[in-house]
Amino acid sequence: MKHPKLAAATAALVVLVTAAGCTSDGGAGSTPTAGPSASGPAPTAPTAVLAAAAQRVDQQSYRLSLGDGAGGDGTTLVWDPRARRGLETTTLAVANGKVVIERLATGTDVYVKVTAPDRRVPVWDGRTWWHLGTAEAAAAKRTGLDNTRLASTLGAATEVRATGDRAYAGTLDLRRNTEVLGDGLGGVLGERAAAVPFTATVDAQGRLVRYRIELSGEPGKTSALDLTYADFGLPVSAEKPAAGLIGEDPPGNIPGA
Repeated sequence: MKHPKLAAATAALVVLVTAAGCTSDGGAGSTPTAGPSASGPAPTAPTAVLAAAAQRVDQQSYRLSLGDGAGGDGTTLVWDPRARRGLETTTLAVANGKVVIERLATGTDVYVKVTAPDRRVPVWDGRTWWHLGTAEAAAAKRTGLDNTRLASTLGAATEVRATGDRAYAGTLDLRRNTEVLGDGLGGVLGERAAAVPFTATVDAQGRLVRYRIELSGEPGKTSALDLTYADFGLPVSAEKPAAGLIGEDPPGNIPGA
């Protein structure tokens, strides 16, 4: 069975989602680096403030809500960047209900489960956790967004200016972030990928809490990556699924397979 919306959302959500359930790479990607010392002087230049805020995201566990800016399909990620474990859940509306994709990272391995509103695709049974292999192997196959590293795209920020109390705006060269954003975004944006507008807000502790990347260049159209970081320090539990629920050798219609 073909699901045009699922295919479109997975491509456009390069723009928004891609895989499910767990850390987008399921624990792969670069190891978090220590952010600026809390005891050191806080940066004041807007570009430096945002660079520091992006680093601080990786110092604690957090909850990330990711949407398209229009209140439609979305993703929630609960992630512990130090233990490299978490759960990412993507919900896509389809004609007869919704498809839910869950991606689970245990720190060493990645699993994906897909729940569909019907059973015409047997492997989307809402029960089987398909084993994508080690975190490194899953990362090597990934073609969409790595939601665990989206804050790092602020390293490509230019023309940053303060717009209010702990609020900033500027532009991003998204061509420098294909490892995080996937290969499809450049095709969607074309030449506009070199200077994409964004807004960002940090909290009183200097952590990134809101981040919106404006993807649409057409007047009257909303297309964005709209990120909210919250619940810093929350406990994250991500355990390997029970043996009877694990499927090996996932078929090609499993995201990340």
